[in-house]
Amino acid sequence: MIYPELLQGKFVTLRSISLEDAEFSYNLRKDPRFVSIMGQAAATVEDQKRFIEWQIKEPGDYYFVVLNKLGKRIGLIGVYSIEDTSGETGREIIDGAPYETMEAEILLCDFCINELHLKTKIGVIYKNNKKQIELQKKLGLEPVEEIVRSGIPAYKYKVDFVTLQKNYSRARKMIEKLALKDL
Repeated sequence: MIYPELLQGKFVTLRSISLEDAEFSYNLRKDPRFVSIMGQAAATVEDQKRFIEWQIKEPGDYYFVVLNKLGKRIGLIGVYSIEDTSGETGREIIDGAPYETMEAEILLCDFCINELHLKTKIGVIYKNNKKQIELQKKLGLEPVEEIVRSGIPAYKYKVDFVTLQKNYSRARKMIEKLALKDL
């Protein structure tokens, strides 16, 4: 689905993906640094365009491009599989600074609470994505089960958004301090 507004932070902005982002998203998902931690990537740019066309029409599926302060595309993030008051977050690849990644996650969390009125976040992280697993631990989250997705062993996380928002409080403060330094 297309969300018509921008989600603005201090360092990043989230905007709904468009067909013009197909090559960017295809290249990012094919980047060797991210291939092992992502689900199956599209085989071609045209396949990626078809996925975006499908995603734009799919109810309960929001896919955002992450832009840095200069307006450069640096990543992707989304929420999907929304049922009642629960949604899965993911499709996250951000090739930016750690504070940009964290702010994108916070903006998505706020969107899920304030715009979609979700209460529960589901997340799936492949076991080989050590960086993201460590981040979840720092946020006080532990996996609720082990699963296999796209043939790859993964952990499934489930947390209420209110708890997650509280866990982000340190990160919010850090982002505020960095913004005062005008990075």
